[in-house]
Amino acid sequence: MPHFYVKPENINNNIFSMQEEQAHYLFNVRRFKQNDEIMLFDGKGNSYKAKIDSINKNKVSGHILSSSYKMPNFILNLYTCIPKGDKFEWLIEKCAEIGVFKIIPINTKRSIITNISKNKLERYKKISISASSQCGRNDIMQIEESINFKEACINTTKDKNFITILPWEKESSNTLKSLIPKSKPNGANILIGPEGGFENEEVEFARSLNIRTLVLGENILRTETAAIAASILAIQFINGTI
Repeated sequence: MPHFYVKPENINNNIFSMQEEQAHYLFNVRRFKQNDEIMLFDGKGNSYKAKIDSINKNKVSGHILSSSYKMPNFILNLYTCIPKGDKFEWLIEKCAEIGVFKIIPINTKRSIITNISKNKLERYKKISISASSQCGRNDIMQIEESINFKEACINTTKDKNFITILPWEKESSNTLKSLIPKSKPNGANILIGPEGGFENEEVEFARSLNIRTLVLGENILRTETAAIAASILAIQFINGTI
């Protein structure tokens, strides 16, 4: 059954409402009708089975039939440089699908794109909502404003019982498996560099904060490829699925 986002403030006393763009989509594109059942989520972990009481191109309203709650049992934050073109939009979509909790764009010395406009940030958030809806998440992958690399490294030290890793093409021995602690961490932070890679000075700064470098394989990966590969490996290793 389709799974649609409704803002938390639009659910009150077991009554939900959706307006404008969402109403248009449900009425004109998906062709929902009165008395149809619909699955909703509020992005805060709540999922709802509901029934539509009234619907037109401007507004949809209905009542909640049942609800459930589920949030990720493992938090993965992805600090990544922004790749060129529309690859970042692709990356947002795929990260939402595989279970990344939050994306924080970072600026490094070799970054190509260092600024995100307000309009682009809003577009990125809409892509995240759409992808989170499509894959059946109860939460929405967060996307934050960009920060510089050193600030990102410092921020990771504030996360208690997290492992923080930095894939680096010059690392020769450390693998993710060798870095995972015996006791399961609460989450992981991953730092992904630009197409030109991190500068040695940046890597040394990260290491000074106990951020561990690792190798993802023999080949040099693009930013978006490295981000997806590292995220999937981190989720699977720490959850014990591989």
